[in-house]
Amino acid sequence: MRPDDSDGERETGVDYRQQILNILHSENDSRAEMTRRLGVTKAYITKLTSRLLVDGIIEEREVKENGAGRPQQLLAVTPGQAYSVNIMLRRGSLQGTLNDYNTQLPATATLNASLPEVMTPQELVRQVGEGIQALCVQAGLRGENIRVASVALQGGIEHTTGCVRYCPLFPENNINLMQMLETHTGIVTRIYNIAHCTNYLLAKSAPSLSYVAFMPGFGSLGYGYCTNGEPGLGENGFYPEIVHLPYDGGIEPAFNVEAHDIAGTVQKTAEALYYAICCTAPIHNIKLVIATGELFEDYGDSILPIAQNRLDTNANPHIREIQIRHYKTGHNYGWKGLVQLSSDSITGLLIKPE
Repeated sequence: MRPDDSDGERETGVDYRQQILNILHSENDSRAEMTRRLGVTKAYITKLTSRLLVDGIIEEREVKENGAGRPQQLLAVTPGQAYSVNIMLRRGSLQGTLNDYNTQLPATATLNASLPEVMTPQELVRQVGEGIQALCVQAGLRGENIRVASVALQGGIEHTTGCVRYCPLFPENNINLMQMLETHTGIVTRIYNIAHCTNYLLAKSAPSLSYVAFMPGFGSLGYGYCTNGEPGLGENGFYPEIVHLPYDGGIEPAFNVEAHDIAGTVQKTAEALYYAICCTAPIHNIKLVIATGELFEDYGDSILPIAQNRLDTNANPHIREIQIRHYKTGHNYGWKGLVQLSSDSITGLLIKPE
């Protein structure tokens, strides 16, 4: 259906105002291009963007000359109306930024702090609260300007409930971290698995694509999958964890290249990747594997051809049609994803369904 009024929006269950804003907080775009991307009429896009302009949520930017046809007016979300705090937790460290709703802008404030490798949830909540205060002071903003605080960490995370089922940072399990942080800070909070931040951005950059993704780095093995442009999640928004695969010695430690034996550990990593692909991709009839993350940044050109050869020579025709694609996204790709997830959440607070 190509809705051209609010009735069409209600029938499809899609809030196109939110979709427009989730495009415009990360890139400048024209009405014509959003018409194509969202599959609705130009008149409908014009109607919605006019309302957003009147409300001051978006603003007009430069005119784009496209070389054919009429020049196109670009739009973007208006800076300075809302902010998010974004915190990434790894064992022993807390990294934080304060970001404008318009994610094209650089971080307004940054923070790097050391943490104990294992701590209680109460200790973490206190540290996060102090980190948010420090970022606000650095940016010269009051706490009420922060609309969303997003926290990303390793382990079994339920994105819908904000419950941390297990995480190497905590000695205990089943922690309702979202509720604890919201009670302590008074800020709407979102909890994510770190790998989801990368997987979300991969899916957003390639709409309608289906893939499984392997993202090894910083001593962990991130995994994700996407079918027809939608990242996959389990019950209560549980992010898929590949570490449970029954691989000899553990699948996560197998993704490791050691300086004293590069050739041997490259081979072992390639074999582990091949095994993991065979266990996951054919389940959903997925034929594309995305390999990204720090380990593949450094050793992907050595590891991936070995794994691809193992796929190509498999006796099973469903395995042979799988192809690996190397995405050299850089070391801050997941961070960018976390910031954009926060702005998606701000969109949901700014625009309520009609």
